[in-house]
Amino acid sequence: MMILLSHCYCVSGFFVIYVSLLLHPLASPTLHFCRHDQRDALLDFIDEFPFDESTTNTWVTSWNKSSDCCHWKGVTCDGKYGQVISLELNESFLNSSLKSSSSLFRLQYLRHLNLSSCNLQGEISSSLGNLSRLTSVDLSYNKLVGAIPVSLAKLTKLSYISLNSNNFTSTLPSDMSGFHNLEHFDVSKNSFVGSFPKSLFSISSLQYVRWPNP
Repeated sequence: MMILLSHCYCVSGFFVIYVSLLLHPLASPTLHFCRHDQRDALLDFIDEFPFDESTTNTWVTSWNKSSDCCHWKGVTCDGKYGQVISLELNESFLNSSLKSSSSLFRLQYLRHLNLSSCNLQGEISSSLGNLSRLTSVDLSYNKLVGAIPVSLAKLTKLSYISLNSNNFTSTLPSDMSGFHNLEHFDVSKNSFVGSFPKSLFSISSLQYVRWPNP
Protein backbone atom coordinates (compact mmCIF):
# COMPACT_ATOMS: atom_id res chain seq x y z
CA MET A 1 0.00 0.00 0.00
CA MET A 2 2.85 2.41 0.83
CA ILE A 3 4.65 1.59 -2.45
CA LEU A 4 1.54 2.40 -4.45
CA LEU A 5 1.17 5.78 -2.79
CA SER A 6 4.84 6.67 -3.27
CA HIS A 7 4.44 6.40 -7.03
CA CYS A 8 1.23 8.39 -7.31
CA TYR A 9 2.59 11.90 -6.95
CA CYS A 10 4.01 12.01 -10.49
CA VAL A 11 0.92 10.85 -12.39
CA SER A 12 -2.27 12.67 -13.25
CA GLY A 13 -4.41 14.20 -10.53
CA PHE A 14 -7.34 12.09 -11.67
CA PHE A 15 -5.48 8.86 -10.93
CA VAL A 16 -4.41 10.10 -7.50
CA ILE A 17 -8.01 10.91 -6.63
CA TYR A 18 -9.17 7.53 -7.96
CA VAL A 19 -6.65 5.62 -5.83
CA SER A 20 -7.59 7.70 -2.78
CA LEU A 21 -11.24 6.79 -3.21
CA LEU A 22 -10.32 3.12 -3.42
CA LEU A 23 -8.27 3.26 -0.24
CA HIS A 24 -10.72 5.37 1.76
CA PRO A 25 -13.10 2.50 2.68
CA LEU A 26 -10.11 0.56 4.02
CA ALA A 27 -9.10 3.40 6.30
CA SER A 28 -12.56 4.43 7.50
CA PRO A 29 -14.77 2.40 9.86
CA THR A 30 -18.00 1.01 8.47
CA LEU A 31 -21.02 2.98 9.60
CA HIS A 32 -23.29 -0.06 9.85
CA PHE A 33 -21.27 -2.88 11.35
CA CYS A 34 -24.25 -5.05 12.32
CA ARG A 35 -25.14 -7.81 9.87
CA HIS A 36 -28.49 -7.24 8.19
CA ASP A 37 -29.77 -10.71 8.99
CA GLN A 38 -29.01 -10.13 12.68
CA ARG A 39 -30.67 -6.71 12.65
CA ASP A 40 -33.80 -8.06 10.95
CA ALA A 41 -34.03 -10.95 13.43
CA LEU A 42 -33.91 -8.49 16.35
CA LEU A 43 -36.58 -6.23 14.85
CA ASP A 44 -38.84 -9.21 14.08
CA PHE A 45 -38.31 -10.46 17.63
CA ILE A 46 -39.49 -7.19 19.16
CA ASP A 47 -42.54 -7.15 16.90
CA GLU A 48 -43.68 -10.38 18.56
CA PHE A 49 -44.52 -8.61 21.82
CA PRO A 50 -47.42 -6.29 22.73
CA PHE A 51 -45.56 -3.44 24.37
CA ASP A 52 -47.49 -1.16 26.69
CA GLU A 53 -46.45 2.45 26.02
CA SER A 54 -46.73 3.27 29.71
CA THR A 55 -44.14 0.63 30.68
CA THR A 56 -41.97 0.30 27.59
CA ASN A 57 -38.32 0.94 28.32
CA THR A 58 -36.37 3.49 26.33
CA TRP A 59 -34.27 0.76 24.72
CA VAL A 60 -37.16 -0.11 22.40
CA THR A 61 -37.03 3.31 20.74
CA SER A 62 -33.30 2.91 20.11
CA TRP A 63 -33.97 -0.16 17.98
CA ASN A 64 -34.59 1.13 14.47
CA LYS A 65 -33.55 -0.02 11.02
CA SER A 66 -31.62 3.14 10.22
CA SER A 67 -29.05 2.65 12.99
CA ASP A 68 -26.35 0.08 13.66
CA CYS A 69 -27.89 -2.70 15.76
CA CYS A 70 -24.52 -3.28 17.44
CA HIS A 71 -25.11 0.06 19.18
CA TRP A 72 -28.66 -0.73 20.29
CA LYS A 73 -29.26 -0.86 24.00
CA GLY A 74 -29.01 -4.40 25.33
CA VAL A 75 -27.21 -5.71 22.24
CA THR A 76 -23.56 -6.72 22.03
CA CYS A 77 -21.90 -7.82 18.80
CA ASP A 78 -18.78 -9.72 17.97
CA GLY A 79 -16.10 -7.11 17.29
CA LYS A 80 -14.87 -8.76 14.11
CA TYR A 81 -17.90 -10.15 12.28
CA GLY A 82 -20.86 -8.09 13.54
CA GLN A 83 -22.77 -11.10 14.87
CA VAL A 84 -25.07 -10.58 17.87
CA ILE A 85 -23.49 -12.49 20.75
CA SER A 86 -25.30 -11.02 23.78
CA LEU A 87 -28.85 -9.91 24.48
CA GLU A 88 -29.51 -8.22 27.84
CA LEU A 89 -33.20 -7.30 27.94
CA ASN A 90 -33.94 -7.81 31.62
CA GLU A 91 -36.91 -5.84 33.01
CA SER A 92 -38.24 -5.19 29.51
CA PHE A 93 -41.92 -6.06 30.06
CA LEU A 94 -42.27 -8.39 27.08
CA ASN A 95 -45.63 -9.54 28.49
CA SER A 96 -46.01 -12.65 26.36
CA SER A 97 -44.50 -16.06 25.60
CA LEU A 98 -41.56 -17.21 23.52
CA LYS A 99 -42.98 -19.21 20.64
CA SER A 100 -41.03 -21.98 18.95
CA SER A 101 -40.99 -19.88 15.77
CA SER A 102 -39.66 -16.79 17.55
CA SER A 103 -37.11 -14.76 15.61
CA LEU A 104 -34.92 -14.90 18.71
CA PHE A 105 -33.82 -18.35 17.59
CA ARG A 106 -32.41 -16.92 14.36
CA LEU A 107 -29.60 -15.37 16.42
CA GLN A 108 -27.44 -18.45 16.05
CA TYR A 109 -24.28 -16.78 17.37
CA LEU A 110 -25.85 -15.79 20.69
CA ARG A 111 -23.73 -16.61 23.75
CA HIS A 112 -25.48 -14.68 26.52
CA LEU A 113 -29.24 -14.35 26.93
CA ASN A 114 -30.82 -12.38 29.78
CA LEU A 115 -34.62 -12.12 29.73
CA SER A 116 -35.10 -11.94 33.48
CA SER A 117 -38.01 -9.95 34.93
CA CYS A 118 -39.67 -9.59 31.51
CA ASN A 119 -43.09 -10.98 32.47
CA LEU A 120 -42.53 -13.92 30.13
CA GLN A 121 -45.36 -16.45 30.26
CA GLY A 122 -46.03 -20.00 29.11
CA GLU A 123 -43.44 -22.72 28.67
CA ILE A 124 -39.80 -22.48 27.61
CA SER A 125 -39.70 -23.25 23.91
CA SER A 126 -37.75 -26.33 22.90
CA SER A 127 -36.19 -24.16 20.18
CA LEU A 128 -33.96 -22.65 22.85
CA GLY A 129 -31.87 -25.78 22.50
CA ASN A 130 -30.96 -24.74 18.96
CA LEU A 131 -28.84 -21.82 20.20
CA SER A 132 -25.86 -24.10 20.55
CA ARG A 133 -23.33 -21.35 21.35
CA LEU A 134 -25.09 -20.18 24.52
CA THR A 135 -22.92 -20.03 27.62
CA SER A 136 -25.38 -18.24 29.94
CA VAL A 137 -29.17 -18.15 30.19
CA ASP A 138 -31.13 -16.05 32.69
CA LEU A 139 -34.91 -16.44 32.59
CA SER A 140 -35.48 -15.75 36.28
CA TYR A 141 -38.36 -13.76 37.77
CA ASN A 142 -40.91 -14.49 35.07
CA LYS A 143 -44.14 -16.49 34.91
CA LEU A 144 -42.82 -19.52 33.08
CA VAL A 145 -44.61 -22.82 33.68
CA GLY A 146 -44.41 -26.50 32.85
CA ALA A 147 -41.19 -28.41 32.36
CA ILE A 148 -37.68 -27.53 31.32
CA PRO A 149 -37.41 -28.78 27.72
CA VAL A 150 -35.23 -31.81 27.08
CA SER A 151 -33.57 -29.87 24.25
CA LEU A 152 -31.80 -27.73 26.86
CA ALA A 153 -29.43 -30.66 27.36
CA LYS A 154 -27.96 -29.86 23.94
CA LEU A 155 -26.54 -26.61 25.30
CA THR A 156 -23.37 -28.20 26.61
CA LYS A 157 -21.44 -24.90 26.63
CA LEU A 158 -23.66 -23.43 29.34
CA SER A 159 -21.82 -22.24 32.42
CA TYR A 160 -24.68 -20.21 33.91
CA ILE A 161 -28.35 -21.23 34.23
CA SER A 162 -30.79 -19.13 36.25
CA LEU A 163 -34.46 -20.15 36.19
CA ASN A 164 -35.39 -19.11 39.71
CA SER A 165 -38.65 -17.42 40.69
CA ASN A 166 -40.95 -18.92 38.07
CA ASN A 167 -43.84 -21.40 38.20
CA PHE A 168 -42.18 -24.60 37.00
CA THR A 169 -43.96 -27.69 38.33
CA SER A 170 -42.38 -30.67 36.60
CA THR A 171 -39.28 -32.73 37.32
CA LEU A 172 -35.76 -31.82 36.36
CA PRO A 173 -33.85 -34.11 33.99
CA SER A 174 -32.21 -36.91 35.96
CA ASP A 175 -29.04 -36.87 33.86
CA MET A 176 -27.43 -33.43 33.76
CA SER A 177 -23.84 -34.60 33.46
CA GLY A 178 -23.69 -33.24 29.91
CA PHE A 179 -23.42 -29.70 31.29
CA HIS A 180 -19.70 -30.21 31.84
CA ASN A 181 -18.98 -26.45 31.86
CA LEU A 182 -21.70 -25.55 34.35
CA GLU A 183 -20.69 -23.26 37.23
CA HIS A 184 -23.96 -21.63 38.36
CA PHE A 185 -27.31 -23.45 38.59
CA ASP A 186 -30.29 -21.72 40.25
CA VAL A 187 -33.82 -23.15 40.05
CA SER A 188 -35.00 -21.94 43.46
CA LYS A 189 -38.47 -20.54 44.16
CA ASN A 190 -40.26 -22.94 41.82
CA SER A 191 -42.43 -25.98 42.45
CA PHE A 192 -40.36 -28.74 40.90
CA VAL A 193 -41.26 -32.25 42.01
CA GLY A 194 -39.09 -35.31 42.38
CA SER A 195 -35.59 -35.73 43.70
CA PHE A 196 -32.54 -33.58 43.22
CA PRO A 197 -30.58 -34.65 40.10
CA LYS A 198 -27.48 -36.16 41.70
CA SER A 199 -25.75 -36.13 38.33
CA LEU A 200 -25.07 -32.44 38.97
CA PHE A 201 -22.45 -33.42 41.52
CA SER A 202 -20.39 -35.11 38.82
CA ILE A 203 -19.75 -31.72 37.20
CA SER A 204 -16.35 -30.63 38.46
CA SER A 205 -16.79 -26.98 37.41
CA LEU A 206 -19.99 -26.48 39.46
CA GLN A 207 -19.63 -23.78 42.13
CA TYR A 208 -23.15 -22.59 42.98
CA VAL A 209 -26.45 -24.49 43.27
CA ARG A 210 -29.84 -23.38 44.53
CA TRP A 211 -32.67 -25.89 44.69
CA PRO A 212 -36.41 -25.18 45.18
CA ASN A 213 -37.46 -24.32 48.71
CA PRO A 214 -39.29 -27.17 50.48
